[in-house]
Amino acid sequence: MTAHFSQVLRRDLVRAIKRKRPDINLETVLLHQDNAPSHRAASTQLEIDLLDFKTVDHAPYSPDIAPMDFRVFPVLKRELKGKQYADFSELSRAAQTIIGRFDRQWYVDTYKQWVERHQKCIDCRGEYFEKL
Repeated sequence: MTAHFSQVLRRDLVRAIKRKRPDINLETVLLHQDNAPSHRAASTQLEIDLLDFKTVDHAPYSPDIAPMDFRVFPVLKRELKGKQYADFSELSRAAQTIIGRFDRQWYVDTYKQWVERHQKCIDCRGEYFEKL
């Protein structure tokens, strides 16, 4: 990836974040990804480095520590259960509508739970555990 492309990508990402969340100070944003192979890929890590985003490490044996796993997916599953959609785009719109209803307090609560889950991983000294 060229330096120019990296600058353009970062600029576009920053604009998108500012448009969706104008009150966020980008200097305080930390990127957290789980241990999915696509997130650990060297190319992904290189792009994150080139974009100069600060990251938070994900504990290697931590169940349900990613906010998508413990907050977003359960809500989506509950709200979408038993419903049928004509195609993927209709399903995608339904999911976006649900996520769009999350208010500021929902994000504050999610962050607090995320910190608590990380603390449990620290308390367990990286040992595997089933439930949080």
